[in-house]
Amino acid sequence: KIRTQAESRSKHHQPAISQKNATMVLLDEILSEAGFSDSAIADVKAGKLHQGGSLDAASDKELSVKLAFHVKAKLKNSKEIFLDSPKKREYDPTVESLGMIAEDGGDGSLDDFKEINLTNEKVMDKLYKKAAPGSDLNLSKDEIAMFKKCSSHNQIENCLRQVLLDRFRAYKKNGLAGIAPYARSKKEFSPGAELKAQIKAGRLLPKYSPVFNRYASEYPNNKPKGAEESFFWVNNIIDEKPTIALVHRVGMPQDGGFVYMERHFYLSRSHNCLQGIGAALPVEDGAVVLYATRTSTDQVSGFGSTAKRGIGNKLMGGRMAQNFERAREVLAAASTAKDVDNLAQEFEHARDVLADEATAKDMDNLKV
Repeated sequence: KIRTQAESRSKHHQPAISQKNATMVLLDEILSEAGFSDSAIADVKAGKLHQGGSLDAASDKELSVKLAFHVKAKLKNSKEIFLDSPKKREYDPTVESLGMIAEDGGDGSLDDFKEINLTNEKVMDKLYKKAAPGSDLNLSKDEIAMFKKCSSHNQIENCLRQVLLDRFRAYKKNGLAGIAPYARSKKEFSPGAELKAQIKAGRLLPKYSPVFNRYASEYPNNKPKGAEESFFWVNNIIDEKPTIALVHRVGMPQDGGFVYMERHFYLSRSHNCLQGIGAALPVEDGAVVLYATRTSTDQVSGFGSTAKRGIGNKLMGGRMAQNFERAREVLAAASTAKDVDNLAQEFEHARDVLADEATAKDMDNLKV
């Protein structure tokens, strides 16, 4: 498009559009369409962080927020920042354990989950043994039947590891369609359908990166050239209970920048699923990052859903803004190649907060 414009202008002896100017025009266009005002866009380019409010909800179970900020850091280390082994355990006190899954790109094994242990044994054993549709745990009907056969803590942990491996393999083979639904007291909940609806509700990704948008929706089919992925599990202690997430990260370079997705395609409890989409656009002195996340939780659905979601979005957005501001400042200080570990760690922290902000504790604040 830039070349065509340049050729057209040369015929009329007009100056060509530079790559830098074209990028800035694209940046203004994207931020404007994302709902940021002209003054907010100017502030972002000047180095400030802006919280852009919530997104158009994909369902009545959704909390969302979008942020934009400028960092004085080049994007040459994008893979290390976005996809490599997470460092969350090093600074997040809620992380009990964490591990990569199928680092060789294969189908994974039970060995990938050997570090998962259920602390608070009496409480967790009772939860899993007495699991039922609509209980505190996110399990399918078949998984509930599996746990009812367990008679010891060791058997419960082994059963959980098998459930996690089976869910990982089903997702990697069949994508969103492979995610087993959660049993609920009235109607099953489909994380796959919810995540697909979240992708469909987005307006910017299909316009500016239709190839990546299609891959996010149709994974594992139609993988774009240059796209890379990684998987890991993380066990957070929430309300004194182990809460395990299966996480998929995928990203690819585009137009000198980077587009990225983090998808929590299984969560053992607390909320249903989570999906964050981010893009980093290069500018003269670094990059501008736009990040939006959607979290699905049953605790904001039903009667008064609109009001509950409005309050929840503000609570989550305020906390995220504080954490991203901290990350942005450290990113600027850690922008050299030798500091890439610190850079990646701060991106990890800012991104992981997206999941943490929708935990049961925050839902308790929302209820109040």
